[in-house]
Amino acid sequence: MAAKGRVIKFLLGMALAVNVLTWFYARDVQARWANVPPVPDQAGAAGFGFGDTQFSYRSLGLMLQNMGDSGGRSTALKDYNYDELTKWFFLMNALDPKSDYVPYLAAYYFGGVQNPEMLRPMLDYFIAVGNTSEGEKWRWLAQGAYLARFRMNDLDKALEMANMLAKIEKDDLPFWARQMPAFVMNAKGEKEAAYAIMLETLKSSGDKLQPNEVNAMRAYICEQILDAAAAQENPLCKDGNG
Repeated sequence: MAAKGRVIKFLLGMALAVNVLTWFYARDVQARWANVPPVPDQAGAAGFGFGDTQFSYRSLGLMLQNMGDSGGRSTALKDYNYDELTKWFFLMNALDPKSDYVPYLAAYYFGGVQNPEMLRPMLDYFIAVGNTSEGEKWRWLAQGAYLARFRMNDLDKALEMANMLAKIEKDDLPFWARQMPAFVMNAKGEKEAAYAIMLETLKSSGDKLQPNEVNAMRAYICEQILDAAAAQENPLCKDGNG
């Protein structure tokens, strides 16, 4: 019995020594983030929810929201692989094309990256998710055009997206959305084309607009598109012209 007791004590001592040595070796070792994981296919993604597509969408959405910020670490947006990240956005849109959760995440969280050029792959995602007459998905196309124009200073891409937005067949699409091509053309210096779009909108739809909307359009034409001399000669810019 005494020998058996000594063996047990020896084994316990060895286990303690191994634990101590392991601690000294691993105390500075931390989990490393391997950046955005590879994107599964749609069938594989559905497996996250055991075949329940909505459960998969919500589970993967939370994963995207917290990716890079777990295990006691915080990852800057500039360290994300936006090409791979955009693939996840497309996958999520395939799982649930009606939800706005992931578009919000893309636009207002990941869209805050300090290097605007990293947003370029996301523009195609906003085109895909926003170029539809369903609900108010068009707002994501408008958001993409905003990012292209004001964050990336890519007026050509902004105009491409603005034209898509203006052509969406939706009766309650706001007039500012249909006028967005004019805003971008004006920024590009294509003032004659911008003027033509705004003038045509006033002629064709002016009777459907609220007076404040008409006044805002006139002010934009007279103060933003036309120069002072042209505005002075244009009847649209005369005081009292309604």
